[in-house]
Amino acid sequence: MKQLEISSQGGTATQSKTGTRMLAVNAAFLKDIKDDNQDLKKLLDQITPITRHQQTAANHWPELITLMSDLRDQLALHFSLEEAYGYFDDAIVSAPELSVTAEVLRSEHPSLFANIRDLADQVSEICSDRPDQVNDFIARFDAFRRDFEIHEESELKLILDSLDDDLGVGD
Repeated sequence: MKQLEISSQGGTATQSKTGTRMLAVNAAFLKDIKDDNQDLKKLLDQITPITRHQQTAANHWPELITLMSDLRDQLALHFSLEEAYGYFDDAIVSAPELSVTAEVLRSEHPSLFANIRDLADQVSEICSDRPDQVNDFIARFDAFRRDFEIHEESELKLILDSLDDDLGVGD
């Protein structure tokens, strides 16, 4: 029988004495990730409607500058938490066949962060009364948002796949 061990200490997949594989889930990790995900979602939910139309973005430009800076900082924290708590490593330990996927996803972090860092830097340099600059920013942000959503969905799938293997879904 496979079991899930909830631990306030480690966050690793282990093999028990009976040969049962256990996934230890760090409670602090779960809280930090949950809080981070809520903060990240809140920021994206604030930015997205502002960037749906050129005039709306232009009317909210000072707010958009602040939100983009906040998003850059939150994304840095988000990626740091994912990598510091080692959930990629746990996915690999619990399901080694997923290691290529985990490594590809981890390797996307620097480029995603570079994109949002550049957008956050450039938003303050763009003249909000220049529709061509605003429209270009909106298009670049929308591309980033789509790429980030795909990345996050892939990470969730990786975690679920590793848990399916670890917990024996369908057994």
